[in-house]
Amino acid sequence: MKLAALFSLLVLSIGVGTAQDDARDQTKLGTDYLLGRGVEQDRDQGFKLIRGAAEKGGAEAQRILGNLYEYGVGAPINLKESAKWRRKAAGQGDGKAARALGNMYLAGQGVSADKSLAFLWMRRAAEQGDPEGQAALGDMYGAGSGVTKNPEQAAKWHKQAAAQGHAGAQFTYGQACAAGSGVDRNVTQALKWLTLAVNAGYGSAADDALSALKGKATPGEIAEAAKLAEAWKPGTEK
Repeated sequence: MKLAALFSLLVLSIGVGTAQDDARDQTKLGTDYLLGRGVEQDRDQGFKLIRGAAEKGGAEAQRILGNLYEYGVGAPINLKESAKWRRKAAGQGDGKAARALGNMYLAGQGVSADKSLAFLWMRRAAEQGDPEGQAALGDMYGAGSGVTKNPEQAAKWHKQAAAQGHAGAQFTYGQACAAGSGVDRNVTQALKWLTLAVNAGYGSAADDALSALKGKATPGEIAEAAKLAEAWKPGTEK
């Protein structure tokens, strides 16, 4: 590569890095103003800083700006603007923004309701590792919403969300293990995941399901499941 071309590439790389750093710093300062963290709370100033960082291409700022427009923080509620900025952030690989955009397509908020597009954005969120997106994608596969019903895919994505500590997915995946829906029936695994859902405070549905399953399980299955649940930590399995 010629020296002049190499120099131009280096300058371009530095420029991109500087812009990203500026957007990141501006996003942090804007968030500080929004929350009153280390500075006097000023939502108008926070909004301006976040908007500026979003316009510089900061994905996190774009996602936050989408949230601000949804809830009317620092600016009037504007769901079309919310969808616009979330789409930009999602296009840069922001899983949380993709999930929020998927929910907007499901509800028809700021965009025309479209279950197929909701599925596509939710899948992108799930593939980016967002546990809420993974759980929602599992629900869509389970219900056949925006995609052909597929119990195996539903169980796969519920398990991934459950493995990150998503209580609702732990409950749903536990039920799938108990029924053999999309996975081989496994009472021990069902008891483990339902126990984790109960421990996470999912609610009475998990309590009831766990109690009912224990009434049908063997003492050995109950004991083994208790050990597995006690030893479990988020991110320790796929």
